[in-house]
Amino acid sequence: MIKSSTYKIESTTLFCRDYIIQDVECLNYLETNNVLESPLHTTSLNSTIDLELSLAYLNSLGFYETDKSFILKNKYIEPTIEYYLLDLDAYKGNSCVFFDKYKSILNLINAIESFAKHTYNELDIKNSIVFAEDRSLFLPFKYTLSTFDFISPSSLKNVAQSIYFFKEDASEKKLIFINELIEFLHSERDDDRFIFLLTNFNTYHERGLNAYQFYLRDFSYNKLKIELDSKALDYTQKIQGVINDSQSKLIAIPTAFVLVFAAFDFNNVKEPKNLIAIISLFIFAVIIQLFLNNQLSVLKFITENITSYKASFRENNIEKISSKFTLVGNELSKQKKRLCLVQCILWLIPLSLLSIWFYLR
Repeated sequence: MIKSSTYKIESTTLFCRDYIIQDVECLNYLETNNVLESPLHTTSLNSTIDLELSLAYLNSLGFYETDKSFILKNKYIEPTIEYYLLDLDAYKGNSCVFFDKYKSILNLINAIESFAKHTYNELDIKNSIVFAEDRSLFLPFKYTLSTFDFISPSSLKNVAQSIYFFKEDASEKKLIFINELIEFLHSERDDDRFIFLLTNFNTYHERGLNAYQFYLRDFSYNKLKIELDSKALDYTQKIQGVINDSQSKLIAIPTAFVLVFAAFDFNNVKEPKNLIAIISLFIFAVIIQLFLNNQLSVLKFITENITSYKASFRENNIEKISSKFTLVGNELSKQKKRLCLVQCILWLIPLSLLSIWFYLR
């Protein structure tokens, strides 16, 4: 109807001149909804009439003359009914850059509201108060149609991604993006904050991602270090356990030697009991050597486990990450030396006694 006439807008009225009536039902609908500001002198088909339509009532039916009027009436809530913008020639649901930006702004406001501590309206302006740790931010959701010109199409994807992060349940990424939001906007004037965010959203989004990546690197490093330190402690305890578990058996070595030397008859070395004592001592040494071989095998197995575990961190310098693995290596070396010393003592005494026996004969 409007496009088939000569129309213009003056103040709050839409004037349609020389409209040739083609749809009587539409005229009756406009009259029923108080859209007509002047009475109709005829409703006959093909008659020519002039119409004066109230913009306020048209807006209530979903008709908006400009995108500016649409924003003024629907700044924070999208109309649930079908609507049409005359200047854009676009209906609700049409593919339109204006609608994409408008819906992104509304979604962003709703997302911020979802984690804000308090949201209220004052003089038709919605305001939110955002808290994060020991910081807060007062954020009035002020924007105008001119703001749309500074929102790049590329930023719409970043807005959608940030909204997704904001709506996660207490995730680290959500907390980081909220902290970055406060940091990004706190130096701006209250009334300029939301416009500044919309027009510089790519910068904000990049800062949020960078902060999250830094957090992941730091978190991963600390987690890895804790795991390595725990493993190093575990391996150290296993290594020390090799000697600790065998103390009761190793204590028999000096006891056996003392008993044999005490019973050895140095005055009459050819006594059969002396030979029997020496043979018993060698049998004892063989038995203890079998036990020591078992302990050395355990140390070898632990060494292979450590080597295999460290090989799984080839991309990291494991010794720099965890200095405790250096201590593991030192402890492993000490335990091997201790077992070698025990073996030397184990065989030195029976061999010495055998040498004395041969010498005194």
